[in-house]
Amino acid sequence: MTNPKGMRTRAFKLAYTGQLHVYSDEQHLILQLRQSTPTEENVLMPSFKVAVQLTTSEALALAGELLTWAAQQTAPCAEEHAELQAP
Repeated sequence: MTNPKGMRTRAFKLAYTGQLHVYSDEQHLILQLRQSTPTEENVLMPSFKVAVQLTTSEALALAGELLTWAAQQTAPCAEEHAELQAP
């Protein structure tokens, strides 16, 4: 597969299925979600590719939401780690 010309590309393999591709340059930020399932593996599971272009404010709002969620998920781990190291 080729990347959009002149755009930085990052691909993230998702934990459950599919991939998230992030394309960016000085003026654009595009998120693309992909899932590819071979027919011989599962004839009922659809394959798809969908993309959305984000504005700066949308990207900041999404980043904030992701960071908030991730911080909440790691807080219990940090507390447990601190308790284990306490004298």
